[in-house]
Parts: sequence; structure tokens; C-alpha cells
Amino acid sequence: MIRHWLRDHPLLGYVALAFTISWGGILTILAARGFDLSPMLPLEAGLILAAMLLGPSVSGLILTVLMDGRAGMRQLGARLLRRQFGAHWYAVALLTMPAILLTLLWLLSAAIDPAYSPRFQWPLFAVGLIAGSFEEIGWTGFATPRLVAGYGLAVAGCSLGLTWALWHLLVDFRHNIGTMGVAWPLKFAIVYLATLTPYRMLMTWVYSHTQSLFLAILMHASFTGWLLILFPMTSFTLSLFWQSVLALSLWVVAVMALQSDPVRVGPSALVPVDRTIGPQIRRRP
Repeated sequence: MIRHWLRDHPLLGYVALAFTISWGGILTILAARGFDLSPMLPLEAGLILAAMLLGPSVSGLILTVLMDGRAGMRQLGARLLRRQFGAHWYAVALLTMPAILLTLLWLLSAAIDPAYSPRFQWPLFAVGLIAGSFEEIGWTGFATPRLVAGYGLAVAGCSLGLTWALWHLLVDFRHNIGTMGVAWPLKFAIVYLATLTPYRMLMTWVYSHTQSLFLAILMHASFTGWLLILFPMTSFTLSLFWQSVLALSLWVVAVMALQSDPVRVGPSALVPVDRTIGPQIRRRP
């Protein structure tokens, strides 16, 4: 019965399973420590990170097997190994985030406050690479092709971006509610909802042209990695300001990218991004 429901509602099933694994793991860890919001031990923080990483990746693999079996796994592997496309797509994937961030922070540090200066903590890029390698197996490997084939780029990118942002809600709440209090919802809205949504729209646009899971992993790693590398030491108010400008900049870039490719934006004229997945979706109501 559950398998039939999943086959009829693969995207809902994927989201439900990803949230269940990630949030279920986090809640289990929090319950074990009596929902104490004091600083966590390294082991507890590591377990929460593992729960976050396993949610999208394990869900994507399970749903791929249930939906398409071995053929689906082979297709997933082929998209993971797809690396032959124009250098300009590598430039978009790898340089968009550092170009926007460096320009923004250098301008703000010169015009408003030196505290905006980027810090260049290079080892933190590894965190972005790990996050991208795990998460995109599900977000891009499973969900993106099906969303694009069914709804077009704009809706696919926006809906998946919002889902991606909300998936971070529980762990961000746990880490920041104690120090931010009533200001936390505003911080979450800016840092996650307003920022991740346009970036996912841009990722979806890049994927529609390259059909490369490998490039999606690099693009995710670029976002998270450069954000951690350059994150300035500012006050809460100054931090919300530069992150608001970052979100606005990403919205401008995402909208410009989608407007440059109107044929792919709407589902009525959509060319499936995946020859195996596209026809399967269209046969299903």
C-alpha cells in the first residue's frame, strides 16, 4: 500500500521521507538530552549533521530504486558522471557565489563598516563539499528532474528551494533560538527562505542545460563553502543587512537566468531534462 502511494506521489514521498529521516534523527538526539538547548557535545553535533546529510541522500536512493529500479540507479550514476559541457557552465556553478559575495562584502566594508570584510577561512570549504555530495543525490538526483518535467523551471526551482530552506528549520531553530529569541524567525526568513530559494532556482536552470548531478554538487558546495569561508564577523543587525542584500542579488541573477531561457520556464513547452524520467512522469496523473 505504501509502495503504491509512493509510486503515485513520488515527490511528496521523497519530501516526507527526507524530513522524517533528518528531523526524526534530530528529535531523537534532542530527546536523549532532554531537549536541553545548551551547547552540544561534539558527538551530538556530529550526529545531527549526519541526520541532515542522510535525509535527502537516503531518500533519493530509496525512491529511485522504488520508482525505476536498476535502470534508475544506472541513470543516476550516469548523471553523476556527466562532466562534458561548456566551460561557461562550470563558471556559473563555481563562480556565481564567490563573485557576488566578494563584491558585496568588499563594497560594504569600504562604504559602511570594516566589519564586513571577508575572513577567508579556507578549510571550511570542505563542509560545503560534504553537504553538496550528500544532499544533491536527493534534491537534484531525484526531485529536480521530476519537478522540471512536470511543472517547468520556475515552479520547480521555487518549490524545491522553499522545501530545501524549510528542511533546515529544525536544526537552525535548535542552534539559534536560545540566543536570538523573537528575532530568530526574521533571521531564518532572510538567511534560508529568501536566499536558498533563488539559488535553487539558479541551480535548477543550470541542471536543465547540463543534466549533470556532478555539477549540481559543485554548485551546492560553492554556495555553502564560500559562505562559510567569507562569512564576516558582524553584529546581528549588520549580518541581517548584508545577508538581505545577498538574497536580493541572488533573486536578480535567478530571474535574469530564467528570463534568458523562456522556452524552458513553463511546462507547456518543456523539453524533459532527462529522457528516461520525463516520459515516465507524463504517463502518471
